[in-house]
Amino acid sequence: METLSQTAEHGEPFTDSVLETAHTQTSTWSPRFSLPSMDSATLITVLAAVLPLLLLWAYRRYEYAHRQPFRFLDLPQELRDMVYENLIEDPFYPPPKPCQNHCKTLWLLPGCTASAPTYRGRLHGKNWIFLVSKQLYREYMDMICKRTTFHLTVSPQNYQFSPDTPATSPPDGRIWNIGKDTLQNLKTCSLKLITTSAMLGVTDPRNMTSSDWTLARQIREELKDFENVTNLTLDAKALGDPLWNPLWIWYHSSQSFKAMGTELSDTTPKGPKLTRITFSLDTWSPGENYLERDEKNEGRWTWYCMQGHEVGLDIGPHMTVREFCAQLYRECGICRESGEDAGQD
Repeated sequence: METLSQTAEHGEPFTDSVLETAHTQTSTWSPRFSLPSMDSATLITVLAAVLPLLLLWAYRRYEYAHRQPFRFLDLPQELRDMVYENLIEDPFYPPPKPCQNHCKTLWLLPGCTASAPTYRGRLHGKNWIFLVSKQLYREYMDMICKRTTFHLTVSPQNYQFSPDTPATSPPDGRIWNIGKDTLQNLKTCSLKLITTSAMLGVTDPRNMTSSDWTLARQIREELKDFENVTNLTLDAKALGDPLWNPLWIWYHSSQSFKAMGTELSDTTPKGPKLTRITFSLDTWSPGENYLERDEKNEGRWTWYCMQGHEVGLDIGPHMTVREFCAQLYRECGICRESGEDAGQD
């Protein structure tokens, strides 16, 4: 009873102490509820920044784990040909030498001009795709033979004349190392004859005939396998020689190859027909006319000026060197008239 009375007596102070204790506890815990809310905001920010990277990593890992080899041969032939077209380049025989930086100043020194052609463009290191299978090799080589121009060069770098060289060269003495199957499928070829006086094989060019030229005969023998060539051009380039007139090299070059592929050919089979013959020097020249077959005139050889105007018809295999020189530098009437009109204006 005394306890109850004491409790009743002190009721108000007890209630106040309870409220005071509750208020103290509330005041004490309120900061603890705000700290977790700040950590959550930071965590959300970090997740927002890291989650895309994690998803990208997981996607690439999944893609790498499920990656399958690409079957190139399952593509249609048309699409494979489009891929080949981005890989093929014009073949050069022999392969051109890379242009070195120090070669740019060699023209300043006499006798240091390079006679071998150099390629300044972009060349693929290796196209190993044709070694994957026999099918790819056939398709790739078929594209090369049909879509590119084979550049064949004869120069002092790949041909050295010897007085003991027989008239008919042995099979292992070929100028260009090209397979016979490849030669039979070629469509377009460009022949560049870079010739020195020694390559004619005589001491006096006036005492030789074009049919006796050993080098020209060997070239015709190798070209006779070009069965399907539809466009074959020849550029006869004479290297400077103070004791020789380059006209002799041009004359014997044109006379040796004009009859190739015709009834007058001395090879069996006849070989391809030349469609164009141009003449050039390794130094400055006034500009030489060139020979080209005129399809409108039954494919006869016709002389044209550098602007493509017809100058006159070629005489044929019996042309003398004097007549050749006259046609080589014959003045074009159309160019002369246009020059006179421009001068009057």
